[in-house]
Amino acid sequence: MTLKVALTGGTGFAGRFILTELLAAGHAVAALARAPGRAKLPHDVRVVEGDLADQAALRQLCRGADVVVHVAGAITGLSAEDYFRVNRDGTRSLAEAALAEGVGRFVHISSLAARQPELSAYAASKRAAETLLVDLMPVERLFILRPAAIYGPGDRATLPLFRELTRPVALVPGRRGQRFSLIHAADFARVVARAAAAEVVGLREVGDTTRGGHDWADLMAAARRVHGRPRRIAHLPKAIPVLAAVAAEAWARHRQSPSMINAGKINELYFSGDWVVRGDGWPRDDAILLEEGMAQTLAWYRAEGWLPPLKDQ
Repeated sequence: MTLKVALTGGTGFAGRFILTELLAAGHAVAALARAPGRAKLPHDVRVVEGDLADQAALRQLCRGADVVVHVAGAITGLSAEDYFRVNRDGTRSLAEAALAEGVGRFVHISSLAARQPELSAYAASKRAAETLLVDLMPVERLFILRPAAIYGPGDRATLPLFRELTRPVALVPGRRGQRFSLIHAADFARVVARAAAAEVVGLREVGDTTRGGHDWADLMAAARRVHGRPRRIAHLPKAIPVLAAVAAEAWARHRQSPSMINAGKINELYFSGDWVVRGDGWPRDDAILLEEGMAQTLAWYRAEGWLPPLKDQ
């Protein structure tokens, strides 16, 4: 079934994978972009200039659409207000535009962090967005996806972790014994494209289909099989990333440019021992599992010069 899809966040890391998958499925896509000239979107995408604060642009984006796929969101911010302005208020504006234009389905990309809103402003803003959508949208139109940590080619957020996993001794944050789910961006994109065309409603969490998720030893073992390193993992004491977060936040305020290293992220890493998806997620036979996804991602990082070639390590 061919759909007319209104997409936000199509210029971001995960959003580009989702856009590619929607087009591959034969759907007609309209994408929101703040700067269309720099977005470099495919020529067959209808680009709507604007952002989540531009109600006229959101109405134009939703006009004639069968489904909204809402990927856009703030993952960094200088204050809690920055997260809520985009993740909660922007979601409300988009939902109101979708309702006004009579869009029949709304697929919202949330985050596993929304399970524990007390940990960070990001988590709280994602939960707030879910709550307002449940209140605002008819139940038969709304589907919420909470993905696990998304990684893959082109992702700068997980690059430091992959860099550590190429060293003889990997220094990693978080606590020993933590378990977490992961999902490759291409795998997640397939799930989102299928969700856009499905009739399922409600809320689901989604990872790479590995029951019970992974722990740090699993990541080390997969990395060893891919390229022979690391020999061991050492966990950073919480004080080290806390100090790094304080310094990063001070520098971010000085530059007025938010950082991925902040107190909220440290809370998410150290105050939750369970980031494993719950429930059945989105069952599928073509999921990209950890070792395959890690091999693809490391190969891309090396090919693009983000990591040194294997022979130089």
